[in-house]
Amino acid sequence: MTEQLKTNHNIRVVNLTTGQNVLCMFGEVRGDEDKVIGYRMLYPYSLTLGSENDDGTIPISYTRWCPFSPVEEHRLGGEHIISVVYPDNGIVDNFTARLREVGLTDEQIFFPMEATDGDNSKPDQVTE
Repeated sequence: MTEQLKTNHNIRVVNLTTGQNVLCMFGEVRGDEDKVIGYRMLYPYSLTLGSENDDGTIPISYTRWCPFSPVEEHRLGGEHIISVVYPDNGIVDNFTARLREVGLTDEQIFFPMEATDGDNSKPDQVTE
């Protein structure tokens, strides 16, 4: 049985139209009338794949997405985003270790898990 994906956080892999995969704390930027006007990436890191190891695993390289500025919050428009997905649990664990190094606490990274009866699936649409 595979480990259940951790989803009690805002850590995401953002695939940009440039082809870059960015690991970050992801959120919406809202304007007047609570309308989404853009998105923000906090503590962004570029993810790239290395060469396959002898055991078949592929290492992941983490580098600061924008090393030219000390600012760790970057805003962008939705037209620059192809997809936004939850990362693998190993990536979450690695990234949270990095976030703790810059002073974030688990309470700032994770939100409480909701108690479930074992079925936490919620269909987006009902099909007939």
